[in-house]
Parts: sequence; C-alpha cells; structure tokens
Amino acid sequence: MNVVFHVSSADLGDWRHALRNVRNLLDDDTVEVDSVTLLANGDAALLFLEGSPVTDRFEPLIADGIRCRACQNSLDGRGFDTDQLADGVEAVPSGVGELVTRQAAGDAYLKVP
Repeated sequence: MNVVFHVSSADLGDWRHALRNVRNLLDDDTVEVDSVTLLANGDAALLFLEGSPVTDRFEPLIADGIRCRACQNSLDGRGFDTDQLADGVEAVPSGVGELVTRQAAGDAYLKVP
C-alpha cells in the first residue's frame, strides 16, 4: 500500500501529531506499506525549511525512506526558495496537484491532523 499524509497547518502540535502518525504507521507490523509521502502545503511547508522546530523529527523519517514534499507555490508565496529546504525534502510544483496525482495513482490519503 502507498500512503500520502497531508499537513497544511504550521501549528507545532499539529506537526508533531502528523509525524507521530507517520511513525505509528511505519511501526505497525499488521500493515504492509510500500511507500509513504508526507506532503506539506500552505504555512505547513515552512516547517520543512532547514532548522525548523521539527527538523529533528522528520529527518529520521527521511532516513527510513519517507518522501517529504513541500509545495513550491506555498514557498514562493511566502518568499522562500527550495534551497532553504532541509536535506532530503523535495519541492513539488503544487501541493494540491501532488495530492490528486498520488490519489489517482491509488495512494491512501490521510489528512493530519
């Protein structure tokens, strides 16, 4: 199964909740997971910037093969460049475009929180 987690809130509690959900899925031996994408758009994309308060929480997920994606439109609209993203985070042109593409490909969609 392929899964996409979607976070659009920049609230740190919401982000921690989202990251715990990703980790819980990875640790659940009863679910066969092929790939996981964590996608952030809106203000949430800013928490994928290098040095954000949750960098230490998503970096281990990247090391475990989780794809972390930030919406380029959200970054542009807030005056940030992709070179400011943390290592391992990739930009996608449009967060909503990535979501519908992932869903059309059959990914399970989870909006967190």
